[in-house]
Amino acid sequence: MRPTLVVINGEQYWQRYFPEYEVVFRRLQECSWVLRGGDLWCVNRESATRLDGVLWRVGAIRPDPRHRATLELIRLSGVPCSNPASVLARCHDRLSMLAEMREAGLPVIPFDAALGDDMLRRLERPVPFVVKVGNHHAGLGKALVRDAGAWPEIADLLFAADDYAVVEPFIDYERDVRCLAVGERMWAMTRASAGWKANVDTRKYQVIDPPPELAEHTRRAMRHLGADVLGLDFLQAKDGAYTLLECNDTPGLSGFPEELREDVAECLRVRMRQR
Repeated sequence: MRPTLVVINGEQYWQRYFPEYEVVFRRLQECSWVLRGGDLWCVNRESATRLDGVLWRVGAIRPDPRHRATLELIRLSGVPCSNPASVLARCHDRLSMLAEMREAGLPVIPFDAALGDDMLRRLERPVPFVVKVGNHHAGLGKALVRDAGAWPEIADLLFAADDYAVVEPFIDYERDVRCLAVGERMWAMTRASAGWKANVDTRKYQVIDPPPELAEHTRRAMRHLGADVLGLDFLQAKDGAYTLLECNDTPGLSGFPEELREDVAECLRVRMRQR
């Protein structure tokens, strides 16, 4: 019987990269998990599947505390996962991701944060500035405050979210650059968006040689986390300076060369063979 690999929230094309495995596709939002006798099982309405490997491709979905627990079950089971479950857990939440990047010594965008009733008002800063609430992705939970007079009403509205908030300066950027590493290889891409939110509603992109400064930052983050795959998103200001917005432990691969997907698959195959 062939080993079973589950692709979580991933594209169907991953099937062709793992011909030696039984590949099943599951959505994290529809799964339950069981760790029993050292075996990890993924359960949905159709079946219960014992797993030998996990390709984690969970992207911009609404965060749920159970997702973190799922990562810890994968980690406890010892089932190979890419990225490793310990890496995914360290970057699962926006605050923990920012803390990891600061500890790695990277040029993280300066920010203030608040948690608790009516604390958000205390974060007002000179306009324009950006407020981000909670751990949402894909541009959700984010607002640009252009007028100081509008801030009290925005703060009142965000109070209903009952979550932490982060306030950052608005960067009038020249370009948005993603630096993406898989193992020892690296690519970079510039992206142009329709509005002020970088990497949301991308209208055009171009694969470029990784700028040396960004390549070094990305390698440092990879070493710090012990990641197989990592994407770092930078804004380049009009004066040429780069600022790190965030790191992505499950980066999107669209627009990058085809061989990148093979490299992602090989990272997991290596981990499964070693086990």
